[in-house]
Amino acid sequence: MTVPDITVYSTKQCPHCNNLKAWLAQKNISYHAIDVGEDADAAREMIDLTGQRGVPVIIIDGDVIVGFDRPRIEARLRIDSGKAISADHELIVIGSGAAGLAAAMYAGRKGLETLVIGGARGGMATRSAEIENYPGFYRISGESLMRLFADQAEGAGAVILDDVVTGFSVRNGLFFVETLSGREFTARAVIAASGRTPKLSGVPGEAELFGKGVSVCTTCDGPFFKGKRVAVYGGGNTAADMALEMSGIASVVYLISRSPLRADAVTIDRLKERRNVVIETGVVITGLHGDGALSAIDTAPRSDPANTSSLAIDGLFLGLGLTPNTAVFAGAVGMNTFGEILVDENCRTDVPGLFAAGDATSVESKQLGIAVGDGIKASLAAYSYLRK
Repeated sequence: MTVPDITVYSTKQCPHCNNLKAWLAQKNISYHAIDVGEDADAAREMIDLTGQRGVPVIIIDGDVIVGFDRPRIEARLRIDSGKAISADHELIVIGSGAAGLAAAMYAGRKGLETLVIGGARGGMATRSAEIENYPGFYRISGESLMRLFADQAEGAGAVILDDVVTGFSVRNGLFFVETLSGREFTARAVIAASGRTPKLSGVPGEAELFGKGVSVCTTCDGPFFKGKRVAVYGGGNTAADMALEMSGIASVVYLISRSPLRADAVTIDRLKERRNVVIETGVVITGLHGDGALSAIDTAPRSDPANTSSLAIDGLFLGLGLTPNTAVFAGAVGMNTFGEILVDENCRTDVPGLFAAGDATSVESKQLGIAVGDGIKASLAAYSYLRK
């Protein structure tokens, strides 16, 4: 059998890159690794080959696959994605972010036969280059913290399946969960901890230039813009943290917000100390331009969107907030107008046996520590439900 020629372009801090490389190692698949964050020539080579300014990118015998698209990679390598995992479970946790992993760890310690299904271990927390507000850790990368979470959950007996849930239903008190790989699982109880996805702006040109200068992850793609001009769009903590991170990489960072900054005061103070950060509030982005790669953005006062001006830029990072990943649960459980799953103080939903935790729920504050606490509450509530 011919050994495929595989090249992986990545950066050190990119969690999806590290997940891809760990998966390849687990499968004993050899590959050539290129760190485009450290090697500018390699970065230019990757851009020339693929047109992409985002990682990971994997090339298999000349075929380009963007991102950790496991089904495509498995199909290209003709490998079986199946794991020897039972179809029937006491508890299924949907989502492998902070809430889901915390819930799985407690469920495992309680002796529940637990399956976690999540497409990206660690969830949104892995996008944080540095976390400073999680008790017990003065500074730790999101990827490192979430790896500890996953290790502890597996150590407690939970099984983590790297897959994506595509179907969810309840029949006769039993929950049915379908995945992207074509598998179906059942459980007597479920914890929905599916988290959130970064919002896009919808600005003209965004779809065409996404991955070609437009990104939602400074941790993953920031190294491509060393010494270049970038903008961050948004005014909350997500955008402010992005701007801080990029201020140590880019030559200049424009933080563009439609309203006054809503980030924590300590973060805003840090931004104001950075000489290469330009803060523009009350401004909207109205268009993106570039022939194969982002080269400029149109901006305008929010009060006068027709009064546009052009700003030459190499990269744009979107920090506009997050949308709950709850579409798969639509019609099966009560939600509010924002698409968040409604829960009580013990993370119970209006469906017996279905619990929810983390950023996909109606809990007002979306913080790592809160997600962890609610994951634990949901797990204990599920245990009481299953053992009553």
